[in-house]
Amino acid sequence: MNNLTPLFALIVFIIAFSTAYIINLKYKVNNLSSRYETVDGLRGFLAISVFISHASLWYQYIHENQWASKSYLYSQLGSTSVAFFFMISSFLFISKLLNSKEKGFDWRLFFVSRFFRLAPMYYFSLTIIVITVMIISDWKLKTGMFQFLHEMFLLGTFTVIRDTSINNFGLTYLINAGVVWSLPFEWLFYFSLPLISLIILKKKPPVFYLIISLLFIIGYFYVNAIRIPFLLSFVGGAIAALVVKKKLLENKNSTLLSILILVCLALIPQFENSNNIYCKLLITIVFILIASGNTLFGILNSSTLKLLGEISYSTYLIHGIILFLVFYFGFGLEKAKKPFGIRIL
Repeated sequence: MNNLTPLFALIVFIIAFSTAYIINLKYKVNNLSSRYETVDGLRGFLAISVFISHASLWYQYIHENQWASKSYLYSQLGSTSVAFFFMISSFLFISKLLNSKEKGFDWRLFFVSRFFRLAPMYYFSLTIIVITVMIISDWKLKTGMFQFLHEMFLLGTFTVIRDTSINNFGLTYLINAGVVWSLPFEWLFYFSLPLISLIILKKKPPVFYLIISLLFIIGYFYVNAIRIPFLLSFVGGAIAALVVKKKLLENKNSTLLSILILVCLALIPQFENSNNIYCKLLITIVFILIASGNTLFGILNSSTLKLLGEISYSTYLIHGIILFLVFYFGFGLEKAKKPFGIRIL
């Protein structure tokens, strides 16, 4: 099934880790401590894994004109990483609710902070995408102005309603490797939290936030399909939050539990993607153990991985753009595909 050797993934990991290590060593970027340091370390792995997965998709695209991986390993580097990202979001904010059970929760601060956490880098990446499309289009509108503004609205609202191409450029999704598909799920989770908090907090949310929560959920599922496998990732994160809060795992750094993580990780690439229920169970087990504090033989305590974790969101949004710019403007897609007899439609 595998067209790409796992050696490629290993090489990219080593290069990324070495680069971050040098930066961290020279500039001491990562001096922050976190309550969930192993989760921060995990983030570092995930960001690079998604990059590797999309690099393999470009390999497949150039060779066979298909944006699909034939390798379970490289497919899972992307699919499982996003599942972990969803679990991290759920774990962190369900944990905040559990820790605020007695004193209440500042919902206004929560939504404002979430917007300013996600929006700046997202709009920065969107600006680059729009400029890229317009350069390719010779700065000419290939659609009506109303259609173009409609596209900007759909993209400006984090593609919650739906994704779209820009200015009739059929390869728009390639520019950022289509990574924005995960953001609507993040917003769905955030807007679901006021309703979820009803079973956690003693001090219930104001009615205003409950109404907003309900309206967003109804509107979301009115225009989007119910994707159970992705929603289950958030459930896995919530389970981890409960396990950590109740301190159900003792001796969390035992060799046996670290080996269990490695066994689960080795089994995950046997599945095509993370949507399989048994694969999701393996991912959940791994995340619960890591969220509980298992360092995987000390690896996840690495300050270098934590640095990569701190920039994981930026890496997630920007890496696809870099790959596209290199292949489209650097090598030229036609030139890159020519040895394989493929033409761009």
